[in-house]
Amino acid sequence: MVIGAHPDDADVGAGATSALWVRQGKKVVWVIMTDGTEGSEIPGLSETELMHQREREQRQACELLGIQAVEFLRFPDGHLANTEVTRKALVRLMRQYRPRLVVTHDPEQRIIAPDPDEQPDATAYLNHPDHRATGNIVLDALFPAVGNPRAYRELLVEGLLPYRVHEVYFFLSSKKNTYIDVSETMELKVKALHCHSTQSHGEFSMTEWFLHYAVKMAREASVRKGLDMQYAEEFRRVKLYVPSKREEIEAV
Repeated sequence: MVIGAHPDDADVGAGATSALWVRQGKKVVWVIMTDGTEGSEIPGLSETELMHQREREQRQACELLGIQAVEFLRFPDGHLANTEVTRKALVRLMRQYRPRLVVTHDPEQRIIAPDPDEQPDATAYLNHPDHRATGNIVLDALFPAVGNPRAYRELLVEGLLPYRVHEVYFFLSSKKNTYIDVSETMELKVKALHCHSTQSHGEFSMTEWFLHYAVKMAREASVRKGLDMQYAEEFRRVKLYVPSKREEIEAV
């Protein structure tokens, strides 16, 4: 389960990895937290029109990548908060889909900035508050709520039983420790990103930037882990639960 704050966030953080997992026979579901209505400068579009347009773009991208399901929670873009309502929404989906691992934003990543002495012409990226909020909501849903039978007991009546997620992967994290070889699916990621026409940045080349970044991560994987890749997506991997051998057999 990949959980992004806005339409296109999952594509950016884990698009190629998601496509790779699909090719490996895994079921992948994406969850989009907000309605995306503050994420475009196209004049003349109402908020409702923009929401539906961004959802269409996301569905097109998911179809390209092979994503089997996408859920739109439609919380207000730019105003996402860690509340009982947002946590319960994720607990419901986690119990419904029962993912082995969850992929999302790193809530600790507030500022992405190069050393100004090393790159004097480069500027910092301040991580969107919805990104950080999403990461915190995910963590608070993961523990203790999703596995606690006394949390949101009304979900038990719906047949949504407690469940323990095994791992969480945080994308675009400065504490990355895991690199995934996405050489065979990087082209699909770039095509998926181009589905998000409302996010066009004029002459800015998404293709060039994302390919350059994936090459950079592959080189980093070689230096840090001794891995040989053309393109890589990177994550901060955290193990939450190691099932027993009996549980693994019963899950097959």
